[in-house]
Amino acid sequence: MFRRLFFSILALTLQLFLQPVAAQMVTAQQESQDSTINVIAYFCKNDTLGYDFQHVKMKIVDNDTTVNYYYNSEFQLIVRDSTSQGYKIEMKPISNHCEMPEDTLMAQVFEKIANSMGDVPLIFTTDEYGTILHAENWREVRDFTRKLSKSMTDSLYALKPELAKAIDRQRLEASLNLQFANEKAILDGYEELRILFGLYGKSYRIGKSEEDVMNPSGYPQHLKFVVSYGKTSEDYGFEDDYFVNCLSEVTIPAKDVVNLTTDRMNMMYNHEMTDEERQNFEKEIDEDAKVSIIEGYDYFYNGWPCDMLYEKVTDLKNVRNVEVYRIQWTTRSWGIFGGGEALDAGVSL
Repeated sequence: MFRRLFFSILALTLQLFLQPVAAQMVTAQQESQDSTINVIAYFCKNDTLGYDFQHVKMKIVDNDTTVNYYYNSEFQLIVRDSTSQGYKIEMKPISNHCEMPEDTLMAQVFEKIANSMGDVPLIFTTDEYGTILHAENWREVRDFTRKLSKSMTDSLYALKPELAKAIDRQRLEASLNLQFANEKAILDGYEELRILFGLYGKSYRIGKSEEDVMNPSGYPQHLKFVVSYGKTSEDYGFEDDYFVNCLSEVTIPAKDVVNLTTDRMNMMYNHEMTDEERQNFEKEIDEDAKVSIIEGYDYFYNGWPCDMLYEKVTDLKNVRNVEVYRIQWTTRSWGIFGGGEALDAGVSL
């Protein structure tokens, strides 16, 4: 069990190395150049967009793929107010579904609790470009999330009492509560918003470009950008739609992989790794890890997100861990920025 826990934390640690790159690299795209695309929200009051969100985790070993986790939800983004200073937007949950092929019982528990407790909308504000500023009802969301987290923890330890030997319950609950401790933590917990709103207020040079930089963790990182205008789709797109694509790659030395993973494991679990255990893992982790992120952000001409892809891939020896986030629009009803008749009212895929 200990070895299995180690490799689970190993996968998590490597995934943490790379965060969305396109949102961070605006300074590398020469803002002063004429041939740029500015990611700006031209929203109107009462604009309503429906989205489908999918989150998948899978492992590939020797071309054999195993899906470990699948989550799907539907939600709406509704512009409640629009001023010259920015927007007030409601993120309204519609439905959610979770599958864990290796733990179907916990997946059922998750859905049962989520459905019985319901959900709360998030009300957030942005600046005039669309960059998120605040979550107005973050305390309400925090209280709800802590209740949900408590119910999940109760069910988890009731179903698997042996878990207490590996993970201290109080430590786990404290760690979970920290994720919802304040306004920033609440906003950071919404992967959907990070993907949908992360690029607003930034400029990107049209065309293809490559560069080498140091990532926030101090490792050399190779970047490739492709930015252009183009219809998001033949049936539902517009000539002035646009996209920002980015590929980033980084190599992490084997020694650092072991050090960071064991440090994280010692912090989370009731087990201090012995010298013998560490030496055994060092023998197994004798190759560098390669981590990459593929990002694709497609926008309608008015700045509303259309189709967003965020994929993290970790290659270590003969194992590839893949985590995919995908958000696609399903319905749209929006007005014309600056006034005029409503456009595309009630259009859906």
